[in-house]
Amino acid sequence: MKNTGDSNCGCDGGSVRALAASAGIQFGDLQTEALRLREKLGPDHQKAYYEIIRQLAGGGAISESEQRALLEIGKRGFAVGSDREAGKFVAYVQGLHKRMLTDRHASPVALAIVGAIANYAIPSKAGARARAMARAAKHPIRNILLGVAGGAFGGLRMSGWNPIGGVVGGIVGGIVAAVESLC
Repeated sequence: MKNTGDSNCGCDGGSVRALAASAGIQFGDLQTEALRLREKLGPDHQKAYYEIIRQLAGGGAISESEQRALLEIGKRGFAVGSDREAGKFVAYVQGLHKRMLTDRHASPVALAIVGAIANYAIPSKAGARARAMARAAKHPIRNILLGVAGGAFGGLRMSGWNPIGGVVGGIVGGIVAAVESLC
């Protein structure tokens, strides 16, 4: 398990902290909650992702149809092994996100999770990012999936199940997971 502490790999950590603070969530507390969830749910990212989605549905943050869609996203996302497959996966999630945006009954938490994944930019082959991805045994999209879902769940728990906390927590979790996967 990587300890990101104050190291942010050149990313502007101040803006991420400000985003978390805007929802009344302390960034350090959110990281602690994410680590607690990671330890509780074990090292299997896919199993942890599924459990978090089930807990979000059980808590009423997402509907049953959104739960099914997010579990399908997990099934497809954890099967990604290359940048080409990741491109297809992100295109699928972008289509789903567009459909969800037109649904006025879509929960903000599910929209944040799907939106953060849909807007994930696959690093180009050139530069330090490519070397970091080449060293990684698995594709970074798996970290993004778990980071966004875990952040949303942690944000909801810390904010008393306020949907804004889940939205901001999901976005912050995604940012932290993206930075972790490239460091």
